[in-house]
Amino acid sequence: MGVPQIWELLRPYLQDKRVPLKKFVSDFKFSHGRSPRIAIDGYSWLFECGFILNQETPGKYASHGTIGKAVLNFVYRLKELLALNITFILVFDGSMKPSFKKNFGSPLSCAEDDYWSTWNSHMEIHERNGHCLKIMLDSEGLHFMQVVKGVLGSMRISYVEACGEGEAQCAWLQRNGHVDYVLTNDSDALVFGATRLLRNYSKFTNDLGATGNSPLGKQRSSSKDLFVTVVDLDQLNSATNDRYNWWSLLFFSVLLGADYNQGVKGMGKVKAAKLAQLQDPDFAQRFRDMFADLRRRPQLSEYQNFQQELTEFCKDHSVELFDRNYRAMLGELSLEGWPSLNAIMYYFHPILIPQMDFQVFDKSNVNISGSNGYKEINFLQLQAYLGDFRLPAVTNFEKWFTETILDSFLLRRLLSQDRNLTDYVQIVDQRTFEISGKWPLSCWKIKYKPYILFFQVGESGRNSFPYTMWIPQGLIPQDHILITKRKRTPKSKTPSPSKSKISPQKNTLDSFLKKHASPVKDFSPAKKIDDQVTLEPVKKRLFVDSNDSSNDSEDDSLVILDEITLKDNSSLSTWKKRRQK
Repeated sequence: MGVPQIWELLRPYLQDKRVPLKKFVSDFKFSHGRSPRIAIDGYSWLFECGFILNQETPGKYASHGTIGKAVLNFVYRLKELLALNITFILVFDGSMKPSFKKNFGSPLSCAEDDYWSTWNSHMEIHERNGHCLKIMLDSEGLHFMQVVKGVLGSMRISYVEACGEGEAQCAWLQRNGHVDYVLTNDSDALVFGATRLLRNYSKFTNDLGATGNSPLGKQRSSSKDLFVTVVDLDQLNSATNDRYNWWSLLFFSVLLGADYNQGVKGMGKVKAAKLAQLQDPDFAQRFRDMFADLRRRPQLSEYQNFQQELTEFCKDHSVELFDRNYRAMLGELSLEGWPSLNAIMYYFHPILIPQMDFQVFDKSNVNISGSNGYKEINFLQLQAYLGDFRLPAVTNFEKWFTETILDSFLLRRLLSQDRNLTDYVQIVDQRTFEISGKWPLSCWKIKYKPYILFFQVGESGRNSFPYTMWIPQGLIPQDHILITKRKRTPKSKTPSPSKSKISPQKNTLDSFLKKHASPVKDFSPAKKIDDQVTLEPVKKRLFVDSNDSSNDSEDDSLVILDEITLKDNSSLSTWKKRRQK
């Protein structure tokens, strides 16, 4: 959960940072020459997908009878990221989180040696076994985690099991350059040191998240596209005189109260923000200096002196700081609510994986940009596994499964540029879309047929390129073989329609009856030809999207949280007959 007030503090600077996910990825690739790399807070995703029914009561999980909806939401999210060729790593919480989390009691009563004994034990276990034993024992006991791991394993998607807080491990990955962003709604990622976040991954154009089973999650989404809010502390600090860095946000959280403490008595959001951003004296920096070095064990007396000094400063400068005289109010009770030394060490030095296994970034995993590992997926096994959940709102499971997989890896297939590519994929059109009337995005219209052998069995061949997908132009190189071929292909010239008067349609019987019923002048040959109207045979086109293909729009057989939409995507478009002179 973190500290919600952090988002309130940052909100004025995030007003124009909401962007469609497709545009964010396209713009990032244009700027950096590659796709973004993202660490995902797995706990947030499990809640938003519906595996965890109540974030405040994590013990409430989806039952076996209702887990199908959560699986459907989870697969949809995976498909959206895979289809954009993004590198992403799901990071799940481990068991070595502080035992006092959300159960503060009397913070100063916690044993001061607790953190260091836990840390030393943790390091010894890793040196001996190479992993945290508690993670395996605890997580395997949760049915929904077995399901999640089953989906990821069947799709060859790698993931990380943290030793402690998943947000802390995500922050470490981002801070050390292994990923570019952390995708989470939990402000703890900032407290743990992340500097760039993607927040509120949802279909809302304003800065709202997908909130699982809450009433907000049941509202109709305002867009068909997915959006994220980009939080970049470096950019934010350069645009304001205020200070929003790791240490100031951590100090703000400690004063206000976070997952490890209730907050210092009398400190609201405004007062805590003033003290955290103060630079003369710089209490946030001094707080950091006391605890930042793990090799130096801070003394309780030093910590208590710091608390007293801050309290005295607030007494002497309350009018200057807070526009009000709080001297009488700031008594001995103001020291209540400070976290213990033990808790602070978990803020500064969370339990992390000592030796990260970077095989999770290997290109044999399909969640790594540019990977062709999808060719090794056992699609028969994956189809059977997902089919057992009887996914709600999926009326044609085989069709849904085919389109989900083919859409997920089409861009990978397209970027391979092998010799047989044109046998399976075509670029047939280009268009600039105005997403929600605000964000322009130029896309290629791709027509394709099954390019994976498993899905080629049983294809009738009635339409050689039955599937359609719009892909942002920024994700495909301009020298791509299909783009080059399209530029070289001459456009068909269609004569502009004339506005001459249209003759009434007549058939042979009409002319015969009229000719022989009364003594009228004979028709000239030219007139006969003009009166005859030739009808073109109707050319059938299958699988047309919202404009001309049913495959072009969002997959309506999928469900996002509580929005379940049923549509028969197998229906053909209405045929329009045209007269041609």
